[in-house]
Amino acid sequence: MSARTVLVTGAGGSVAGQLLPGLAHHYDLRLTDREVPTGRALPGPLVVGDLGDPEVLEEAVDGVHAVVHLAGDPRPDAPWDSLEHSNVDTFRSLLEGARRAHVGRVVYASSIHAMGQYESDGQVPVNPLWPPAPCCAYGATKAFDEALARVYSRRAGLSTIGLRLGATRPEPVHAGQLAAWLGPSDLQQLVRRSLETQVHFGVYFGVSANTRQHFDAGNARHDLGYAPILDSERYAATVAPGEQTTTCLLR
Repeated sequence: MSARTVLVTGAGGSVAGQLLPGLAHHYDLRLTDREVPTGRALPGPLVVGDLGDPEVLEEAVDGVHAVVHLAGDPRPDAPWDSLEHSNVDTFRSLLEGARRAHVGRVVYASSIHAMGQYESDGQVPVNPLWPPAPCCAYGATKAFDEALARVYSRRAGLSTIGLRLGATRPEPVHAGQLAAWLGPSDLQQLVRRSLETQVHFGVYFGVSANTRQHFDAGNARHDLGYAPILDSERYAATVAPGEQTTTCLLR
């Protein structure tokens, strides 16, 4: 699948800031966020507003070939009202809007928190094919998103690729992030592979090739051709101390 125009939601967020430079040379981008991002040059036109607003959503998805959905509340300790609106209701609206607009694919940000209880229980590396086991309400919203995406893929024909993103940042900042770090160039590669794959539906861990690995990205390598090159071990001697689990910690 070659998507010429790609909508990226949550364009003002930290993950988008790491991703967009790697997409801008490959696709015509349209961006959306609730507010105009500050201090950042945007590589495409911006639709401002809440995707829960039908008019904003219709404008955002009109004529795009694929969506990279990063918008949402990423806080494991966020209040339920925010998680429900941002991660559940808005995602359902996005999938329905994409279906109605005949969008070919939605690549969406899930989270390792959807499988975080395994890590908390010491069952590592976590197999991506195990049943979801959220460690918190935030993780539960992401597990729901994965299930809903499967419904839309199987019953509505919409291709969906879920990426269970790990500690997605330029560099890990404490030891607890070493086992699930996802660096910028690997993030960019993973999303591009997800946009181009022939796979109709899938859910994959988004982590770099870390020596200390708690989440198995083997199916991403096999299905998508993902070939991460970064390793958090280069930062192991300099990061701050931290808990040995990544999930249910603020990123």
